[in-house]
Amino acid sequence: MIYSFARQSFQAVFQTVKEVLDFSNTTLYDTFISHPITSLTYEKLSERITGKQKRILDVGVGTGVPLHKVINQFPHECEITAIDIDHTYLSKAVQLFKDKPQVKILELDFYQMKPEIHGKFDAIVFSSSFPILHQQQEALQIAKSLLNPEGIIYFMLTLSDSHFGESLKYITSIDLHLESERAFEELLKQSSLQIIHKQRLQKVANIPTLLLKVYIYETKL
Repeated sequence: MIYSFARQSFQAVFQTVKEVLDFSNTTLYDTFISHPITSLTYEKLSERITGKQKRILDVGVGTGVPLHKVINQFPHECEITAIDIDHTYLSKAVQLFKDKPQVKILELDFYQMKPEIHGKFDAIVFSSSFPILHQQQEALQIAKSLLNPEGIIYFMLTLSDSHFGESLKYITSIDLHLESERAFEELLKQSSLQIIHKQRLQKVANIPTLLLKVYIYETKL
C-alpha cells in the first residue's frame, strides 16, 4: 500500500513537472519565435492568399498563435488543415481554434500524407517548418503530389549565414537549421519549383526581423 501511494505521488509530481516544462517551452517559443517572426510572415501570407485558394494545408502550425492572429483576414470560404507532430504545441493550437470550424488541427507527420487519403490542396504553407524537415527533397516531392493544378507552395522562413540560430536553439529548444538564400533557392530549382514572388519582411520596431533575413517565397510548378 505504501509502495502504491508512493508511486502515485511520484507520477503526480512527474506529470506536474512535465506540464510546467511543456508550458515553458511553448511560452519561450511563442515569445522568441511566434510573436516577433512567424506572426509577421502570416500577416504577409494573409495578403497573398486569394479566394481561389479554397483548400490550404499548413505544415508545422506549432502553437497556432501566428495563424490565429490573422485567421479573420483569410477568405471566409477557405478551409485550412493545420498539422504538426508536436503534441504539446498542438494542445495550445486546438484551444485557440476550438471556435474556428474552418481550421482543422491534426497531429500528423507530413511524410505520411498521401493525396488519395488526404486529398489535394490549392495552397501548401511551410510556416518556418521547412528548414527543420530532415528530408527536404522528399518533402518537396510530397508537397508537389498534394498540390492541385495551378496550386501554390509558400515558404515562410528565416535564412542566414550566421550562427544566430544556434543561440535560439538553446533558448527555445528548437533547432532552426538556418541556411543561405543560395542554398535554399538551389533546392527549389532542383525540385522544379519556380519562384514567382519573394519578399524579405522587416519592421523597424521588430528587432529580430532586422537581425535575421525573414522571407516569404511563393512558388509553383
